This record gives sequence, structure tokens and C-alpha cells, in this order.
Amino acid sequence: MTCPTCKIARVGKKAPQVMNLYRTEPFDNGLCKTPPMGWNSWNYFKQNINEKMLLEMAKAIKESGLLEAGYNYLNLDDYWEADRRDENGLLECDIVRFPDGMKSFVKKCNDIGFKVGLYSCNGPMTCQSLPASLGKEYMDALQFVRWGVEYLKYDFCYHKISSSIGPYLIGISLAKLGTDEEVFIDAEKAALRGTAKLVIGKNNHHPCMPDAGEKIKYITGLDANRGAATFLYQAPEDGEYVVTLYTRYIYPIARMDKEFMAAIVVNNERPQFLEPGPFKRPCAVAPFRFVFKMIKGNNMIQIFNPIGSRADSIMINYATMSDALQKAVKTVSEETGEKQKPVAYSLCCWGDGKPWEWGPSISNLWRTTGDIAWTWKSVMNLYERNVPLYPYASPGHWNDPDMLEVGNGKLTLAENRAHFALWCMMASPLLLGNDIVNMKKEHLDILVNKRLIAIDQDSLGKQAKRIQKGKPFDILVRPLSDGNIALCVLNKSRRAQKFSFDLTKLKNEEYVKGYTKTSYVVENLWTGEKTSEQNSVTATVGPHDAIVWKLK
Repeated sequence: MTCPTCKIARVGKKAPQVMNLYRTEPFDNGLCKTPPMGWNSWNYFKQNINEKMLLEMAKAIKESGLLEAGYNYLNLDDYWEADRRDENGLLECDIVRFPDGMKSFVKKCNDIGFKVGLYSCNGPMTCQSLPASLGKEYMDALQFVRWGVEYLKYDFCYHKISSSIGPYLIGISLAKLGTDEEVFIDAEKAALRGTAKLVIGKNNHHPCMPDAGEKIKYITGLDANRGAATFLYQAPEDGEYVVTLYTRYIYPIARMDKEFMAAIVVNNERPQFLEPGPFKRPCAVAPFRFVFKMIKGNNMIQIFNPIGSRADSIMINYATMSDALQKAVKTVSEETGEKQKPVAYSLCCWGDGKPWEWGPSISNLWRTTGDIAWTWKSVMNLYERNVPLYPYASPGHWNDPDMLEVGNGKLTLAENRAHFALWCMMASPLLLGNDIVNMKKEHLDILVNKRLIAIDQDSLGKQAKRIQKGKPFDILVRPLSDGNIALCVLNKSRRAQKFSFDLTKLKNEEYVKGYTKTSYVVENLWTGEKTSEQNSVTATVGPHDAIVWKLK
């Protein structure tokens, strides 16, 4: 057994990275082992949605063969919400658009064969200024799960970046839950790391307080993940304990109106967060209480502000909804006695804070880009941002360059093909964004191409790597679970180009080195045409078009 003195001394040696402090394992809710497929209401319909139209869309998706091809999520984007919460503070759907309520709508979609997804925002309002979920994560997650929702897109409008200022800490107390017998541990007994230091100052500056002007010792320097205070507590038995933080008002006047934040971590388990907002008067504040499970014997309580960067704040807020969804799923299962129905979690922070670095620890997919538009320029911009991120994709965890625009706007047929092919090569979520009821057959043929869908849905979960970037051709390769290779060529120019590639060069590409042969049977995944054994491919590629081959 490690001695308590040695254990607490080690805390001061190295500042933890907040994203690795308590989420060291990949997120796993059992979903999205291959990229999710479905349809989303936003790209074409925006706010013009209602139950009747959506059920017509669901039936059209099924009748067209798209449901059978794998597009099984029907996702409502912004504007499904009522303009205010109900009298109990719960989210509700728009009662004109969804006259029978959201639970009824979900059931109708389930009966057709779809899972239903909803939208909310990591802010006080959605992008359309409707009620959102920041600060109400568990309440809203519970509502979603009780409705039967199985997918959540969590957007980023009106997001609030948390303060990097830490509290001035006088000390902590601990009490077994259900008792009032507190054990107080003052600031002098804490092990300090980094910029954290013990200082002496006045407890209060307001004459109405009885302890105004008294000298006390307290800890400062708990800011921006640069300093931490760690306390040891010997619990008499296993159980739940109340941890109370006693803080001094942050002074001088330059910091009077500043918010502060702290993470409280017990035994390196999941933290709880203190974020009380600014105080307007320089007097004592109420104690802050939290309940943690503790073990008999030595327990370590660490206090610090984890916001060392903008990314830390974004990750922590998205992680809060991740935890809320999982807790809500468990709660509803216990309420109903039915099997847990997990919720696919799609975080949509537009690439802000590099979500590919921490998204795999809290979500199934994360937006790597801003919003897509109905133009070739937009498709290419998003492709360029997403294609370098191939190392971060894996089963259950996907880079998301936004929804498909196949069938929308003035994209040419070739541009629609290239858009779809690139998204499949990049193991992207395939979420349709067009009007399925009035879709052209040529666009349907692209979207139901089973050979390309199989590339996107390949169980190995490797996103394609771009091995050549140039004018006019980009070349991408992707190793597949059956031991074969997908090879894609993209013609970025405005005229047809003759393409030729020596397949023996692939043996020098580390990403597919273990999959290479001296010659291949080459299958064109658009046409299904196969060639005999060969060691090169040659084709004429149309303007803004892409061809994908499977090398067997």
C-alpha cells in the first residue's frame, strides 16, 4: 500500500491535462460502430418542418429503398422546439407543428422503421433562438430519452466559455451524507502544485460581516489549470460524503465582477464543477457543497480550475451532456423496466477547440467544419478541412464534415458523385439533406450505391488517407476489413483529365502497406465493372468528378 505522504506528494509534480484527467478510455455507448446513416431536415427545409411533412419524408425514404440501404435515422434539426419551456421547465415541441406531441411522433417514425434524432444546443438558446440545454443537460436528456429519441445533434450557438479564474480557497470540510458532523481541513494542510500558494489576508472587506478585517490563510493561484490544491481525508467507512468548499471573495476590485470556476476531483474519478457566476459585493459567500462516493481510508480531493484553454471549456460542456445522456438512458430503463436504448451523440462545435482530439472520449461523432452549403466550393472547403484528420477516426468515433448536399442546389451530377464518393472514403456520417419526395432518379442512384456505401460502412473503421494532393488530381487510399484497398481519384479541374496510376507504388504507402499485392482485380464501384489482374489503373475522369475502385 502506498503511504499517504508519498501519494499526496506525487500530486504536485505534474499538472494534469484536463482532457486526460478522468476520460482515459474511448467513449462507448455501443452505437455507431460504423458511421451513422440517415436524413436531416435542415439543409433543404430549414424551419419549414411539421409532423405531416416529416412522416411523408419517412415514407418516401422507405419506399425509395434508402431505408433498406441503411439510412435509418430521421433527424429533426432546429425548429422542432416550442418557443418556451413548460411550467415545469421542460422542453416541449411546437404544438402546431407536432399536434400529437413528440413522443407520439417518435412512435409513428419507429413504426415505419426509423430511429428519431433531435437537435439542441450547447448554449442557453439554439441557433434559431429557441430554448436550448446549457445548464439543463440532464433535465433535457431525460426528456429526450423518455420521448424515445435515439440521436442527439448538439450545436454550438450562444455557447459560453467558462472562466479560467480559480477560487480563493480557505479550506474544505467533509461529512458523511445524512449527518451534520463535519471535519474541517484548512488551507495549510493542502499539498500545492504549480502556481498555487498559501497567502495571508483579510477574510472580508465588508463592514456588515462579523469577521470583517480578520486575518486568515487561504490558497490562491488555482487559475487556468496552472495550480491545484490537494487534500487528504481519512474516511471511516465506504459511502457518500458531502465535500464543502469554503472560499474567500475574489478581491481586489479588478476581479470583483469576474466569474470563477473550479473542478473538484475525488480519487481521480469524474469531477464535479463549481461555476457560481460573479458576485457583486465584497462579502463572504455561502459554502459550496458536493456529494462524492469515497472509500474507507485515504481519499484524495483535488481542487483546481481546469480551463487552461478555450478547448478545455468546450470539451467540459460537451462532456456534461454526454454524461447526462448516459445517465438518462439508465434512469429511463429503470423507470420502465425495458432494455436500455442508448443515444448516438453528435457534437457540433464546428471544429472549434479541435474536437477530433477529445471527441473520441465523449461522443460518437464530432463536426470538424462549419456548415455545408449547396455549392462545389463549400464541398471542397469541407473536404480539405476533414481529409487530414484520418488518424482520429475509429469504430464508434467519426470525423463529421457535415451532412450531404446530394440532390441540392446547382451541383452537377459529377459533383454530386464526387461529394458522395469523398464522404464514403472519409468514413463520414451519411446524413441526407435533400427532398426525398421529389428527388431525381439520378441522385437516388448515387445514394443507394451499395458498393460505395459498403466502403463508408467498412467495419475496420479506417478513414481514407490522401496520398497525393495536386492539380488536377487528389488520390485517396483506404484499407478495408476484407484485406482489400479502396482507391479514389478526384479531378479538381473544370475539364476532363486522363488519369493513370501505377498500383505497385502502393507498397511504399505505410497506411496500406500490409494490404498490397503485385497485381489486382480492379472493380469500379460506380459501374460494378471488374478487370482481370493488373498493376495499374487508367481512366478519363470528368470535371469535378471522382472514381472509386476496389483493389482485390
